[in-house]
Amino acid sequence: APTSQAQFDAMVSFHYNTGAIHRATLTRKHVAGDHAGAAAEFARWNKAGGRVLKGLVRRRAAEARLYSES
Repeated sequence: APTSQAQFDAMVSFHYNTGAIHRATLTRKHVAGDHAGAAAEFARWNKAGGRVLKGLVRRRAAEARLYSES
């Protein structure tokens, strides 16, 4: 799928930190061209050990903003 530099940067950050490149719905939505849907997926990855962490909420929000800059 065509990818802007901002989208690429956000996805690299996300995948580097989660290791979820092959199983994330975010990836499938991006490849399908559903950029709004992909941006919304970042927020789902805000837990560690089953708990929502403020740091992950902030990180995912920043990645979603970067992704949406395209």
